[in-house]
Amino acid sequence: MNTNMNKYIDFLDNISGKVLLGCDGFVDEVYQIVDVRQSLTEFTPMDNLREFGELIVKRADGGVGLEIVPKRRCSGGFTPNTGRVAAFLGLKPTLAGLYGSKAIDPAFEEFVDNCNLLSLGDPALTLVFEFSDGKILMSALKSVANLTWAEFVEFFGEEKVKELFADVDILGLGYWSLTPDFDRFLTGFMSQYETAKPPRRMFFDFADIKKKSNESFMESLGLIKRFNSKIPMTMSLNEHEGAELFSRFGLEWKEEPGEVAAGLTTLRKEIGIDELVVHTPDFAAVSNASDGEAYALQEHQTKVIRTAGAGDTFNGGYLCASLGELPIKERLVIANACTAFFVTHATAPTKEELIAQIEKASDK
Repeated sequence: MNTNMNKYIDFLDNISGKVLLGCDGFVDEVYQIVDVRQSLTEFTPMDNLREFGELIVKRADGGVGLEIVPKRRCSGGFTPNTGRVAAFLGLKPTLAGLYGSKAIDPAFEEFVDNCNLLSLGDPALTLVFEFSDGKILMSALKSVANLTWAEFVEFFGEEKVKELFADVDILGLGYWSLTPDFDRFLTGFMSQYETAKPPRRMFFDFADIKKKSNESFMESLGLIKRFNSKIPMTMSLNEHEGAELFSRFGLEWKEEPGEVAAGLTTLRKEIGIDELVVHTPDFAAVSNASDGEAYALQEHQTKVIRTAGAGDTFNGGYLCASLGELPIKERLVIANACTAFFVTHATAPTKEELIAQIEKASDK
């Protein structure tokens, strides 16, 4: 094994920390779209998202009738998809969200033993149409959208809430664009550390920035800036969200890793945040107030079996890598490896599998 791998092996052998993630929960019903059916049991799926989009545009003046075939029913959302990585690395994260009111929904059974699963109610439903190069997600958001910070506190009680947030190393919150009460959740999370020891870092994923008005977006960024001096903040975005963020601040998005990293530095300073991360299918880039800029190339995966949850898996890998003293480049390498393993195996890697995936990477 390459001697450069020792830093990753040492880190993963000694990884530890308390992770708390909130407050969503989705059940994903995943389908394939039939392109050509050969027989009752055989069909060719529509595998290219761009081709699907072109078909919709072509028939925009009429209608489109398509056959769908169920692929799987599984957990979805920020807390389970991000927390899965921490669970597989042995950290037993606490996930506070919507996993079932009377009993844990079967979609979340994989988390019962390896996570501290705290359910506030029934999950939301997402219909996922999966392609080899992307996916379409359509969510019925009522249960997630209606969840408020006041209900969170009422459900657990103030003393239990204090226990939940005590001695946390990494705190995560998602998704801003799907949670109308996001700003109150953020303020409520921060209120737990007025006198208590704050976490090492707070991590969050805004999801689809385009869904919210610029006024709402800037209000949330203002809160983050205000709280950043108390807890260093990390915001993570995929390539589409990254391009939108660049646009809202008048910057040009160029799909070159070094230029993206430099742009992140400009944005990070403008927003007043400690760390900004962007992940794409081909690279990930970061700007950190203390450690500067870095990027890590990602081999484009060809044997993809699952795309829904890939971005959250990257976030889970980066979040876990932030528990140690690894430089930012190495954190990106770990996160990239988690994503590569997830899209080709439909689950998170164990420590041994993660090391093997990093070993395969050309940029490490």
